[in-house]
Amino acid sequence: MNIEQEQRLEKIFKENDNKGIAIAITGCWGIGKTFFWNRFFEKQTIKEFDKRKSFYYEASKFEYRDVFENKKYAYVSLFGIETLDGLKNEIALKVGWNPYSQNVHQHYGVPQLLKTTLNQFKDIKFSHYGVSSSSKLIDSLLFFQVKNAIICFDDFERLSEKLKIQDVMGLANELKLERNCQVILILDESKNGDENKKKYANYKEKLIDETIKIISVEPLIRANTRDIDEPLVNLMVKFADELEIHNFRFFQKVIKLYKQFRDQLLGKAAYLTKQMILVRILQGYFIEDYGHEFDISWNSFQNINRIDPWFKKKYDQTSNTQEASKENIKFNQILEISPNFSQDDLWVIEFKKWFEQKDGFDSKIIQELIESDLIDDNYIKAKAKISQLIDNYRNYNLDSEFTKNLSAEIKKIIKFETLENIEFYCSLLLEFDEQDEINQIDQLIKEHLQSEFLINRDGMLKRYYWHEYREQKYRKFIKDLLDDPNSFQQQEFLKILKLYIQKGEIAYGCEEVLSQMTSNHLENFVRDEYPRVLKTLSLKTICEKIIELYECKQLNMVHTVKGWLKEIIEKIGKSKDYPQHYINYFTENL
Repeated sequence: MNIEQEQRLEKIFKENDNKGIAIAITGCWGIGKTFFWNRFFEKQTIKEFDKRKSFYYEASKFEYRDVFENKKYAYVSLFGIETLDGLKNEIALKVGWNPYSQNVHQHYGVPQLLKTTLNQFKDIKFSHYGVSSSSKLIDSLLFFQVKNAIICFDDFERLSEKLKIQDVMGLANELKLERNCQVILILDESKNGDENKKKYANYKEKLIDETIKIISVEPLIRANTRDIDEPLVNLMVKFADELEIHNFRFFQKVIKLYKQFRDQLLGKAAYLTKQMILVRILQGYFIEDYGHEFDISWNSFQNINRIDPWFKKKYDQTSNTQEASKENIKFNQILEISPNFSQDDLWVIEFKKWFEQKDGFDSKIIQELIESDLIDDNYIKAKAKISQLIDNYRNYNLDSEFTKNLSAEIKKIIKFETLENIEFYCSLLLEFDEQDEINQIDQLIKEHLQSEFLINRDGMLKRYYWHEYREQKYRKFIKDLLDDPNSFQQQEFLKILKLYIQKGEIAYGCEEVLSQMTSNHLENFVRDEYPRVLKTLSLKTICEKIIELYECKQLNMVHTVKGWLKEIIEKIGKSKDYPQHYINYFTENL
C-alpha cells in the first residue's frame, strides 16, 4: 500500500522542516499519485493535531514542530494555465491555510476575499500624472505573500504548449530557494513529450532533492471498495500487481460493473459466486483493454489449451521457442492469480455476450444462474476443489487419493457443468486407468440428460445440441432424446402447469396435453421443476393447484391425478425419511 513511500516522505519533511526543498512524486499515469499525496498530507495533518490532545504535548511543546498542521498550503493544477504570470497568480490565490487542519480559526496569508478583490483590479489601469500602473503591481502584491509554504504542482502531463516546462521548473526553484517553500511536483516522467523530457531531465538534476516513486494502485482500489468483501478486494489487488496494471481507471470500470451486478442481481449469494462474477468481469475488461496487446481473447481461456500435458511445453515461460509469446507469459500470470480464469463454464458464455454487446445477452439469464443451483456452495466448492486438483496435476504434485478425490468432485457437478469440461476431467481419470469411475460418471450424465430433457427440452436444446464441434461423445444420445416425443410432451405439460400455478391462467387448447399426461410426467414436474421455479409455494399448494386445473377443465382424470400425486408424495417422504403420520396427513387432505 505504498507504506514505505509514506514513511520515507514523512522523514524527508521532518528533516527539512522550514527548509526549502523540492520533492518529485512520480509514477505511471492513473496509478494514484495525487491520491497518495492528498491522503499523506491529510493523515500527517490529523496526526499532528491529535498529538496536541496528548498530555505529553504540553510538557514538550517547546520541542514540538508544526510540520504540516499549521502550514500554509497551495495545490495547483497546471492544466489550463498558459502563462507564467497566470501560474504565479494561481499560486497566490490558492495559498492559504491547510485545508485538512483542525485549527480552522488560524488563517494564513491574505484573506480570500481580499485576494479575490485585488485580482479583480488587475484589469483596471490607474493613471496619475501620466503614469499608468500595471497589473504586474497587483500580481507582485499577491505573489509576495507566497513564502514558507507547501506548494504542490500537479498535471504536468497536461501542461499547455504555451507554458514552457523550464518556466515551471524555474518558478519551483525560486519558491524553493528564495521563498523557503517545500515544493511537491506530481508527474509521470515517461509521459512528457521528447523535448519536455530533455528539459525536465536537465532541471531535475538541479531542482529535485528527493523522488518518491508510487508503484502500486492498491491504495486506490482499497479506498473505493470498502463495501466489497475483503477477499475480493485482495483478488483485485493481486490482479493489479501480478499483471502490472497500474491504471486505476481499469479498476474503476471493474468495481462499477461488479457493484452493478451485486446491487441489481445478486441479493443473497455465496461468496464463491461473487468471486466468479468478479473473475469474469476482470477477465472481460482485461480482454477488452489489453487483449490486442497480448493477443488474448475469450477463446484463450479454454481449459484444454492450458492443462493437457502435450501443451505444457508450449506454455512454459522458460521456453526459448517462438511459442513463448507475450500471450503465454501473461496467461500463466493470470492462472497464478486464480484458476477460475481458465474455466470454460456458463458464466463465461453470458459475460462474453455482455462484453461483446451481443443481442443474446439477457440479465434475466444471469439472475437465473444466480438463483439456480449453479450458485450452490457445494457446486462452487466442488469446482474449486477440481481446480486445485488440476493445479496439482499440472505441477506434478499428486498423491494416492488424486483419482478418488477427482472422481468424487466430478459427480457433484454433473448437473451444472458443461459436458465438454466433464469429458476433459474424465480424460485425466483415463490417464490413470480409472475406467470404472468413468463408467459411473457416464451413467450419471445420461440419467441427468434424460431427466433434464423431460422438463426443459428447449433449454437443453440450446445448451447442448447446437455445439456441433463439442460434446461428440453424447451427441447421438442427445439426438435420441430430442427425437423422443415424450420429452416434447413433458415440455408442453410443464408450460401449462407453470402458467396456471404462477399466473392462474389456463393455456388455450391444453386439454389434449393434460389428458395424455402420465404419472412419470407428473413426478418429473413435482421432483424437478417445482423446487426451481416455484420456491415460494409449498408442495401441498402445488399439488392442490394441479388438481384444481384438472377440475377446471372438467377432465375425467381428477381421481387418477390425485392417486398419482399421493404415490409421488409417498416416494418423496420415504426418500427424505419423513414420519409416516406426516405423509398420511398430507395425502389424506388432497
